[in-house]
Amino acid sequence: MSHSSPFRPANDESSAHSWLQEKVYAPKRQRTVALVTRSVDALVQEKQRVSLASVVAKSKELDPTGLGISESAILGNDEARAYYERHRSWWGSRGKRSKGIKPSSEAATRPMKIDRDLARARQRHHQMGKAELVERLLSVEQAYADHQERWLQQQDEVLLWRLRAEAALARLKETGQDPREAQNEKGKVSPTAR
Repeated sequence: MSHSSPFRPANDESSAHSWLQEKVYAPKRQRTVALVTRSVDALVQEKQRVSLASVVAKSKELDPTGLGISESAILGNDEARAYYERHRSWWGSRGKRSKGIKPSSEAATRPMKIDRDLARARQRHHQMGKAELVERLLSVEQAYADHQERWLQQQDEVLLWRLRAEAALARLKETGQDPREAQNEKGKVSPTAR
């Protein structure tokens, strides 16, 4: 159901839309195309990077009103977008992505210095891809688990030797021997040699 207005006949909607297209939208589209063309050409002539941000900034410099154009105006206008994309500096990834540093198991187990340059390490990790980071994290976790297991085994051995030493000391005390004398006899070190 269409509503008719006393000021506008119901069948005149298409003529109102065409008037709006002709008098408002078309000039705006042409202004956008003109500013994009002038901005891109100026950037190319100055041998500067052509990106959305640089085109927007250059358009503000070139626009007599100082308003310039927005990124969405460039992307929303097919003609302006096509002109920008023909001249842009960045072309996106074409399936080729820098692999960065290959993770290896030796990298995870290699000793790290406590005073290493953390900013450099962070930069190195930012250059890695997600899969590489996952592999590196897994290898570091595995190395940490191995290290922890070795540490626990060593602690078990230390505890075992400590318990044996305490048991031997208790036996010596039961027999009434001085533990220092027993050590001297066992090691055959005389008290005067010390």
